[in-house]
Amino acid sequence: MRLVEAEPAHIPFLAENMRPSDVAECAAFGRDPSDALANALTISLWALTAIVDDQPHAMMGVASRSMIEGVGIPWMLGTERVYDHGRDLVRHAPVVLAEMHATFPQLENLVSADNARALRFLRHVGFEICEAPINVSGTAFLHFHRGGPSHL
Repeated sequence: MRLVEAEPAHIPFLAENMRPSDVAECAAFGRDPSDALANALTISLWALTAIVDDQPHAMMGVASRSMIEGVGIPWMLGTERVYDHGRDLVRHAPVVLAEMHATFPQLENLVSADNARALRFLRHVGFEICEAPINVSGTAFLHFHRGGPSHL
C-alpha cells in the first residue's frame, strides 16, 4: 500500500466499492458514497489516497472545524480491501497524524458505534473514544478525539 495525493479521479472506484459500514455512515449524514468523498475532498486542507495494486482503496484527510481553536476533522472512507492492509495503515498513521497535528492540535470526529474495525484502529493509533452515543438520523455514533480538549 502506498499513499498518494487524493484526486477526484479516485472517487468513482472508491464510491462503487465502499465498505458497507462506511456507506451506512455516509447515509446517516444524508450523502451517497460519491457525494461524501467529493465533499470531503473539497473541504479538506489535504487528503491522501491509499493505493493497493494500482487501485484506490481508501481516501483520508483532514478538514477544519476551527482554525482559530486548532480543531481538525480527520476522516477516512474506503473499501473492504483496506483492512487487508491494516499493518500498512498503522505503519503510515504516525506520519499522517503528525501532519494533521502540525495544523490542528486537536483532532475529532464521529464514527458509527457499530464500526468495530474503525473503533479498534482509532484506539490503536491513540484516539480516545467517548462511549456516550450521539444519534444521527437513527444511527448511533461515538465521538473520538486526539490532542487537546474535545470540542464536540
